Amino acid sequence: MQWQLFYFLILLPITITKSDASLIYNTNDNSKTIFDCFYAYIVDDRDPDDRLLFRTNYLTPYCRRPSSTDSINKVQGYIENTDTFKNLRLQGITSEDLLQWSTSIDIIEQYSIYLIKNKTGFDEFIFNNCSSLWFGSNCEYTFNFSMPIESFGDFVNSSFKARKQYEGKILIHTCYPHLSGCYRGPKPMCLDWREICDRKIDCIGDKFGIDEEYCNELEINECKEDEYRCHNGAQCIPLEFFRDGQTSKDCLDGTDEAEVFRQEGLWNHDTEQFSKCIDSILFACEERTCRQPHAFSCGDGSCSPIYPYLNLVGNTPGECKSTGRTSYYRQIIYKSAKQYMNDCYLLLFCKLGFYDIFKNDTYNITDCSSGNLSSKNCTLKYIPFPLEPIFNGYFQPLYSKQLLIKSDNGDGWPSYICNNPRLCLHLPNATDRINGLDCRSAPTYIYPNLGLSYRLTEDAKICALMGNINKYESNSSLFYCEKSHKYISKHRLIDGIRDCYHNEDESYNASCSLNDTQRFNCTSETKCLSPISIGYDLPRCKNKEDEEIDKSETFVYISLCNHIYNYPELLREDNETDETNCKWWPCHTPYTRCDNVFHCANGIDELNCPNVNCNIDEFKCQIINSPNNYYCIPQQYIYEKPVDCINHDFRDNLYRNIFYSNNLTFNINQEYISWKEKTCLTKNDICGNSSTNDQQLICNITEKENIRVKSPFSIDLYNNGTLCYMIDQVNFYERDPYYFSTWNLGYFPPIINQISLSSQQSINIKPKTSLKIHTSIELIEYCNRGIVIFEGKSFEKKCLCPPNYYGDRCQWQNQRISLTLQIRPLGSYENKQSIYEIFIYLIDDENGIIHNYEQINYISSLDCNTKYNRYLLYPDQPKNVNHTYSIRIDIYEKSTLLNYYGSWNLFIPFLFLPVNRISTQLRIPSEKSEELTNCSIQCGTNGKCFKYINSTKEFCLCDQGYSGRYCNIMYQHSCSSGSTALNSSICLCPLNKFGSKCYLQHTYCQPNNNPCKNHGLCIPMDDRIKKNDYICLCTEGYMGPQCEYQSNEIDITFKINPIPTLVFGHFITAFSDKDHERTTSFKKIPFDRDSIVLYHTTPFNLLFIEFEKNYYLTVIREKPIRSENISTNINQDYKCENISKFLNSTILNYKTLRRLKYYQLPCIENLKLKCFYDDTYMCVCDKNRYSNCFEFDLNMSYDCQGNNYCGKHSECFQDNITCPLMLVCKCDKCYYGSKCELTTKGFSTSLDVIFGYHIKPFTSFTKQSTAVKITASITILMLIFSIINGVLSILTFKSESLLKVGCGIYLLTNSIVSILTITVFTIKYFQLIIFQMKSITNASFISFSCILTDVLLKILLSFGDWLYAAVAIERALTAVQGIHFNKSKSKYIAKYVIGIMLLLISISYIHDPISRRLFNDDDEQRTWCILEYSTSLKKYDKFINVFHVLTPFIINIISAICITIQVFRIRVKTKKKSAYKKILYAQIQQNKHLLISPCTLILLSIPRLIISFLSGCMESIRNPWLYLTGYYISFIPPLLIIILFILPSKTYKQEFISIVQKINFFSK
Repeated sequence: MQWQLFYFLILLPITITKSDASLIYNTNDNSKTIFDCFYAYIVDDRDPDDRLLFRTNYLTPYCRRPSSTDSINKVQGYIENTDTFKNLRLQGITSEDLLQWSTSIDIIEQYSIYLIKNKTGFDEFIFNNCSSLWFGSNCEYTFNFSMPIESFGDFVNSSFKARKQYEGKILIHTCYPHLSGCYRGPKPMCLDWREICDRKIDCIGDKFGIDEEYCNELEINECKEDEYRCHNGAQCIPLEFFRDGQTSKDCLDGTDEAEVFRQEGLWNHDTEQFSKCIDSILFACEERTCRQPHAFSCGDGSCSPIYPYLNLVGNTPGECKSTGRTSYYRQIIYKSAKQYMNDCYLLLFCKLGFYDIFKNDTYNITDCSSGNLSSKNCTLKYIPFPLEPIFNGYFQPLYSKQLLIKSDNGDGWPSYICNNPRLCLHLPNATDRINGLDCRSAPTYIYPNLGLSYRLTEDAKICALMGNINKYESNSSLFYCEKSHKYISKHRLIDGIRDCYHNEDESYNASCSLNDTQRFNCTSETKCLSPISIGYDLPRCKNKEDEEIDKSETFVYISLCNHIYNYPELLREDNETDETNCKWWPCHTPYTRCDNVFHCANGIDELNCPNVNCNIDEFKCQIINSPNNYYCIPQQYIYEKPVDCINHDFRDNLYRNIFYSNNLTFNINQEYISWKEKTCLTKNDICGNSSTNDQQLICNITEKENIRVKSPFSIDLYNNGTLCYMIDQVNFYERDPYYFSTWNLGYFPPIINQISLSSQQSINIKPKTSLKIHTSIELIEYCNRGIVIFEGKSFEKKCLCPPNYYGDRCQWQNQRISLTLQIRPLGSYENKQSIYEIFIYLIDDENGIIHNYEQINYISSLDCNTKYNRYLLYPDQPKNVNHTYSIRIDIYEKSTLLNYYGSWNLFIPFLFLPVNRISTQLRIPSEKSEELTNCSIQCGTNGKCFKYINSTKEFCLCDQGYSGRYCNIMYQHSCSSGSTALNSSICLCPLNKFGSKCYLQHTYCQPNNNPCKNHGLCIPMDDRIKKNDYICLCTEGYMGPQCEYQSNEIDITFKINPIPTLVFGHFITAFSDKDHERTTSFKKIPFDRDSIVLYHTTPFNLLFIEFEKNYYLTVIREKPIRSENISTNINQDYKCENISKFLNSTILNYKTLRRLKYYQLPCIENLKLKCFYDDTYMCVCDKNRYSNCFEFDLNMSYDCQGNNYCGKHSECFQDNITCPLMLVCKCDKCYYGSKCELTTKGFSTSLDVIFGYHIKPFTSFTKQSTAVKITASITILMLIFSIINGVLSILTFKSESLLKVGCGIYLLTNSIVSILTITVFTIKYFQLIIFQMKSITNASFISFSCILTDVLLKILLSFGDWLYAAVAIERALTAVQGIHFNKSKSKYIAKYVIGIMLLLISISYIHDPISRRLFNDDDEQRTWCILEYSTSLKKYDKFINVFHVLTPFIINIISAICITIQVFRIRVKTKKKSAYKKILYAQIQQNKHLLISPCTLILLSIPRLIISFLSGCMESIRNPWLYLTGYYISFIPPLLIIILFILPSKTYKQEFISIVQKINFFSK
């Protein structure tokens, strides 16, 4: 019983606390140097000016990264309960359940393997269920935070934001330990990795200058034409990355972006480097050196702006406030003086003012009395301080003991200034050599004492800017400063940075001859600026034209006639300002409305403003001395007393008298002007003169007449002396920028459901609240740039370090590769919706071994505009300098199967650098890489040879189980079934799985659990970003997080002719806080339709439809409406006209400011006009006929990035220049199809081309167009008539008497052929109907029909013509031979002729089926049977068509003539007395059917002949009736056998009548 009770107890459900905490990865197994990792997912998508740019994406592992010498102990934390895998399984707990708990993902996956593979060896594996807020395999960790951390990335962000409060107090000290032998100064001073190759020597001592070794390679580095060379020469980045946004600095030195802040008197610096890195862990700080050489690195990406040196010995408050590195090093330098004996140290302490540096030292200022110092005995004659030559970066002052004793406290002055003899070679010759240093007498002490650092400034500049640290040989990439004896890169010329002491680099006057295409060519002088100087950075062009690049454009139109003067951006033009010539401009516009200024005399522009809690027609009136409170004053109770304008000199202001009264009898005598009663108040009204109150009158700004409201604009309330302000006095001088406004534009077409404006569907997105973290400065300093975490019950501090740091306190800087990738797909629309998994490998070039990797889940439709920032770490610390490394990037399609797509290779330059920064762009080609058949390397049987996408270099892609450069190294893997092993420890998981071995299932996005509605595609999120989450890719017409909402649907019908084949939809969305946005979509109009449907996922205000360079205003929504269905038309009334149509040439030639003033006239004078445009603006007429204009680029390029995927007979368009979601081909005349592959040029009587587009796919026959129904009826009638005609003809010619000669056999055969011809034609027609309706989709059947049907029609039609010719020939022979004609021979020959003719005709058309193939038109969802001839085949096809039409015709004509002539001769002989003319006429009458028949046949064949000879094309397959008629006419001859051959012949006619009579008899 005891064991049963025990068994019962262990089956009781364990209590497990659900946690939303991020998962922990790579747990410690005592064999790893990197373990217990959290992934920080951070997305940065806004620049400092809050303009939306591309996204930068970080997925950074924060791990325990102890040094090899650090001890690691396993400890336990707070465990709620423990259990074994076996017990968990018996309780039915799944791996999906464990994902909800605070445990390691490695343990969860191990449990999943245990369940799947039934590994009983893990039955007793212990699972620890952690207490709340504890996590780890042994529940050993906690952040000691009061709530679970759902996103570790948010936690990291908030933790760093919290550091801002400690600016100027905090000490962050990290070191680069991998430059062996570098002595930076007294310990714990150390080298920062950014100080390597900064063009100043920081490593002194035995390995002097080791930090600048090999750095000359950077100066001579050059880049390709399509690359930007970072200014330090260490990188080449894509030219597209240059000046692409402040949030993304792609160069290690940040020179790809402009400096955004400048302080006069200081050298160049930007705000980010100056102060922002204290709260940032992003690449812009962490992977950043100083922008300028010689600057001092603060250790976090920020730099000292003092140039060319920072004197660490001097007192420079404010430097490196984010890390405290300068003040910390200063204290270290001063403390190093304690190496001297106490008496000497005390002397320095007092005379050099150490007491200002140290507050808690051995001594204090009281020890500095002269009496106390006189009792001390320093034995040194000269005392060097600092102990190394680092004063001002280069010097070591030597202080005479005697002079120090005589000097005042804090005013000591050196006797000598010494420097390392290997530096400062261009200073005056040394006078002494002391302690191995070159020494010169110190500069003379001058009162007032400006400080030794100031006195040595010029000498420091000589040391920094004269001569080179490294030896250079003359090189085409270098420029030699002769006076300064210094080589510099030519890219440093005219860059605003003084690199040569005598300024040769900045005074260089031939900068435009440097053959540097990326320099800015000044138009005001002969100067070409370095790319880093473009904009507000120095130097500048003479007229500052380079500044225009960085200057945000001023929206001129909204700045006009708004009573706001002196826009500095709007320069005067011929004495014209923005406020002159405004007579056509009203006072109430979208840009004067609610701007806190009364433009209209009766204040209507400030009435009914948004964000004011007043009723309709009430003004906000701010209570005096209570700025947050206001009254609401009805407009109807505001009155104005007229003023005396007659006796006033209008050179001065005339102030108005305004009152408020709700007394109805207040204005009974009409003494006052009522604001309510006047639509417009004019000067006449205010002056008491009578004036009309025309509703159409333009309400001008009254203050133009110097009739003003006295400021502050106050009103006397209720006649009790209480005043309030009609304008906001607090914000009166703070004007928000103006943006395009849709106010008063109205709604067009009208809103169908008026309720929809007030009650729209709203997409509820849970607002993201930022974490508030308050961490003590001690905890922050403990982990430096890492994150503190607590271990065990003793809460011992541990550190989680990002890849760029390691050590138990993240104190060491790591060697690494910091990689920025922008991935963009190329090719067809299908690629844009693809899902890829991208693996980034750091590979040893010699052996091809993968040492480190990262992976990215890439969705092309979402992530095209994203930059991915990732780290790769070298396998050794420090890295092995004898090995070379490169980066290989493999991409796999992941939508369905895991298919390899291609690879890129990235070269890692300058391996001597501590950080290799690589920024590049990967373009995914439209077609995946193909295996090479001829390969220069041997991949054996276990690999395949491929070529890199971005180079000609070849590599081996190994099969599963093999690795290495030549796929000759075997490995074992433990990846799950359905996944792909890429390495012994790297698995490529299918879309629904995750984990290091792909054994874990995503909860969502399973076939039976798709949360995406309306057929949306569910894609699981990377578990490292967020567990148990997903994103939905919505189908067209739907939007929302789960595709649950309908998109805006716009149904557009075209009431114009001709209907365009392709239209552009330009959606304009206005915002109150930023510039309007324009998005463009395309749509091809099916050939059988006159309407299209556009979908738009976001609300919009305006929709313009563009085609053939014409614009039509299609939709207006003053306020955007979500999920609206709109039906509208396009006709000529909606067309936007060019401004030149309305204004004369004189006005059009005015300069911008004056010309724009007349843009009110088109709307006022043309009441039907909806919009007009010029080269810059699109203007819309509002409800009051006011012209509301906004910037609209009419020349925006959509040319598919210069790549034409559509072929040579079309134009390629895409909806976005950089990240297109839609690609469409606009076909040239005569071409059609999704890629314009099909042509109507020389279309060879193809029914597919003529009529195929009129058949609607996926539509039943009863709902097809009238044209389809008519042609179907005609085809059926033709078939019925053909059967009747053919059967009667067969019965007629089957007579034995008629079959005695070949003629009867030919006609009998033709009767059969006629039925076959029309039958095949009918089959062809209805096959086309069925195939285009998509009733049959079997590709093999369609292909068989494509190859066979058309060629059969050609053969049968020609065969029929040749049979007619054979009849004619035999008749001619009969006439010529007369009684000698051999009937039996004729019959015998006919049998062979028929077979030979059919064979020869078939052979002549053999090129037709060979040249046919099926083509899938994805745009139209159709399958076409297309015919593609080469040039020679086209000529042959024309010839053979002519031959088969004309030759039988000629034979018929010649035969008829021969018969007539022969009979004529016979008759002449028998009737010699008869007149020749009568006989000839009689013979022609008798044999006229022999001439009429071929002529009729040729006439009916002419349309087919003409069509086959057309060198042009069928211009519009929308109107095919002419061609369709010709096509049908060509099938009439097989229906005319009775008419053309039986009825004209007495013999045949008698037999025919006999057959008909027999049929009638049997029918009775």
